[in-house]
Amino acid sequence: MSAHVKMHNGTPTLFLDGQPAFAGYLWTHVPELDGHPAAPTIRRYAEAGVHLYAFDVGTQSSREWRGPGPDYEGHFNFSETEARLQRLLDIDPEARFHFRVHLDHRGETWWHDMYPEECELCSDGERIYASFASTIWRSQAHDFLRAFIGHIDRIGLTDRVVAYQTGAGGTGEWVKGEGSMAAQCADFSAPMAHHFRDWVRNRYADNEDALRTAWADDKVRFDTAVVPSAAAQLNTTHLTFRDPRIEQAVIDYYRCLADLCADLLIDFHRTVKEATNGQALAGAFYGYLLELAWNMGFFGGEQGSEYSTTQRSGHLGLAKVLRSPYTDFIVSPYSYGFRSIGGHGCAMPPSESMRIHGKLYLFEDDTRTYLNAPDAGFGRATDVKDSVTVLKRNFAEILTRGQGIWWLGGSPANPHIDPNAEPAFGTLLEQCQALGQFGLHLDRTPQAEIAVILDDESFFYETIRNDLDLPLIFQQRLWGLPKIGAPTDYYLLDDLLENRMPPYKLYIFLNAFRLDATRRNALAKQIRRDGRIALWIYAPGYIKDEPSVDHMAELTGFQFGLGEQPWGPLMHITDFTHPITQNLPQDISWGTNSMLGPVFHLEDPEAEVLGEVVYSLGRCVPGMGVKRFDDWTSVYIAAPNIPAPVLRGLAQFAGVHLYNEAGDVLYATSQLLSVHTVAGGHRMFYLPKEAEVVYDLFEKRTVAEHADQFEVNLPPRSTTLYYTGGSELLTRLPTA
Repeated sequence: MSAHVKMHNGTPTLFLDGQPAFAGYLWTHVPELDGHPAAPTIRRYAEAGVHLYAFDVGTQSSREWRGPGPDYEGHFNFSETEARLQRLLDIDPEARFHFRVHLDHRGETWWHDMYPEECELCSDGERIYASFASTIWRSQAHDFLRAFIGHIDRIGLTDRVVAYQTGAGGTGEWVKGEGSMAAQCADFSAPMAHHFRDWVRNRYADNEDALRTAWADDKVRFDTAVVPSAAAQLNTTHLTFRDPRIEQAVIDYYRCLADLCADLLIDFHRTVKEATNGQALAGAFYGYLLELAWNMGFFGGEQGSEYSTTQRSGHLGLAKVLRSPYTDFIVSPYSYGFRSIGGHGCAMPPSESMRIHGKLYLFEDDTRTYLNAPDAGFGRATDVKDSVTVLKRNFAEILTRGQGIWWLGGSPANPHIDPNAEPAFGTLLEQCQALGQFGLHLDRTPQAEIAVILDDESFFYETIRNDLDLPLIFQQRLWGLPKIGAPTDYYLLDDLLENRMPPYKLYIFLNAFRLDATRRNALAKQIRRDGRIALWIYAPGYIKDEPSVDHMAELTGFQFGLGEQPWGPLMHITDFTHPITQNLPQDISWGTNSMLGPVFHLEDPEAEVLGEVVYSLGRCVPGMGVKRFDDWTSVYIAAPNIPAPVLRGLAQFAGVHLYNEAGDVLYATSQLLSVHTVAGGHRMFYLPKEAEVVYDLFEKRTVAEHADQFEVNLPPRSTTLYYTGGSELLTRLPTA
């Protein structure tokens, strides 16, 4: 069997033996020699048509890479592999394997004991598992991949393998929580010191004068450059931002870490491709850039942790990985931030950047259903109805975006999405498999008219505290953006600058703080044309070679003032006559209590001022404005976490098609429309063009025919998924 990812009907798609296939998986336990702990669950998934299975191999729970032992040579032991895999095939003879290959030795002492100096060193003196910069570990990881793939071939199971997913870090997700999710910093090991010096030498083209100028240090040499201290990493010299004139060494270290992680992924994926002759997929958990504002405190660990994980995780190498020809897919859990009824099930990486770079995205649905313990957290559903509603919402998200999915089934001892424990889940899985196959026939090209832009470069120039990213990125994409009433697409900024994106009517720039002259010019060419509208939030363009409001003016066309005392900026509307604000209630307000600094406001007599920002010293100054130019329009809002009604007014102003204005979570393409609602009730939906048939895919009934609008009553706490297209294509749906 061969597995590839190819573009098909507008989106990256799994191909098995040359045919497009829906990437619907069960994520399950490691098979045991005496059977499979989730055998009843696997049988029910197989009955529902799911035959792709993701599970762990390598280090940790599976332990094919286990270190020296009395009964084998070297560090690898494959003596149990064939028997274990056969246990899964005994349950489902059609099974295909997606190996989640763990390459780190977290929780295992043998590697630490053999190579203590190769282990990551944290700022408190703790040595954890292998440093990402360890060449010994890297070489051994390559050896393991080759040996494992070779063994699979020797036992005749190569045609059963769909993918090899390479993982490192604590949970295989390329995050080492000990040095990235709290006040502890890393990596102060000898391997990282050596790697950082080589990276710096290459970065500055072997020019020590250039290094000294950049680092503002007339004594530093390539052979004395060191990883910045924990104090330097945890603190900034310019309030919320890093001033590159003073803190370039910290900026460089985080760039080095991002490059290193990206290079490791690409290197491991190259090995997979070579060892499988290009017949299996390679990918990883990676690129959680919309999500990493969380920390140990969020996950119930260190109390009061105020730090984000973004810069210290290594995930900022995403753009490099997306450009790699060796990487086929990216995986992440869906956002942990707001999973329950009314929330948004979304990817952690920017979804459309993955699509335009030809990478299949696999959505990990590990929803905590009512079968989980009451204290399971993460939006645990309280009954079967809410559980099914959330699972439908998540599936609607992946279907409309042309993504794959794996469901965490659990086991009889610890059920999650387990049709053996809850028959309703089996019925839903059968529907999802059928709809996933049906989706392969649809036009899955992105159809949104709103592009949400994330700049990976700017993360290097801001604090590692989550004061800014929590409201500006994490909360904004969970609360305001999905409830506009129109779909939104998510990209990295460089995809726009490199002209990879289709045109949009409205561009929302979440964090375009740092742009050099080249990137500014490229952005101006993309935005200042064709009547496009740009929304800038908080501090657009603030840093060029140094921080300045003049740089903000250059990028946005507005004139700005600032307050240097950190405060939580709050916004309210002062002009309710403008098309953006005319339908807003007088009491609407938003912002954050996070201490941001500087805090910015408009000082532009030519701007149309729509609202005020309130911050330190009780200043009430212009904070929301519009400025029209010949070929484009610029909109500025000083405070983050903009609510859906404000974004909806801006979308209307930009000419974006709104399907509905009720504030439900809404996903749409040219042939699909999904609505996830809390309140339910009467709805009128407006389609961008007439549909020959509107068909409820979950309820299997026709709602309207030859309609460009239709009227329904939605049940409270429900998810609905409509097909909005031609009747002939609908005949391809087996359950229609």
